Amino acid sequence: MLLAESAAGDAAARALSRAYGGACELFGEAGGPRYLALVPDRRARPAWTFQAAEPRFEGGRHGPLAGEWLFRVGLWVPREHRDEFLSWYEQEHLPILLECAAWDGCRFVEVPNATGCQFFALHQLADRAALASPERARSRATHWFADLKQFAWFDEPFSRVLYRRVALP
Repeated sequence: MLLAESAAGDAAARALSRAYGGACELFGEAGGPRYLALVPDRRARPAWTFQAAEPRFEGGRHGPLAGEWLFRVGLWVPREHRDEFLSWYEQEHLPILLECAAWDGCRFVEVPNATGCQFFALHQLADRAALASPERARSRATHWFADLKQFAWFDEPFSRVLYRRVALP
């Protein structure tokens, strides 16, 4: 899988969608100009930045048949904390999120990074209200979360962008 990002506008999004003939998932930033596409391979599109992403784990429903909202969380983690972080996310955090009926699923991927480990959690939501759900609050109130919260790299530095599925002709 490749993550492709662009702020080049609707014309670039339409061109990318046509290039993949329905084989890409395309989302536009809620309230913003950016697009995120999940694509099977790289085809020359100068308005887009491509990053190779290695799947690490997934849960719930995701892909074209899942919710119209995509909540992308960028998570940079020092190499020495990689295993503990992945264990927390896969064994505790994601299972609690998936208890929310509007939290359809997640694909968790890793992209190459020279200074540490760069992950992206690609959460699909049936309703953006899932972000304010009791399950999300509970997933951030555990002992394990608190243990990780002591590190300056955890939580606040993570990037978060909400996208909505784009239907282009």
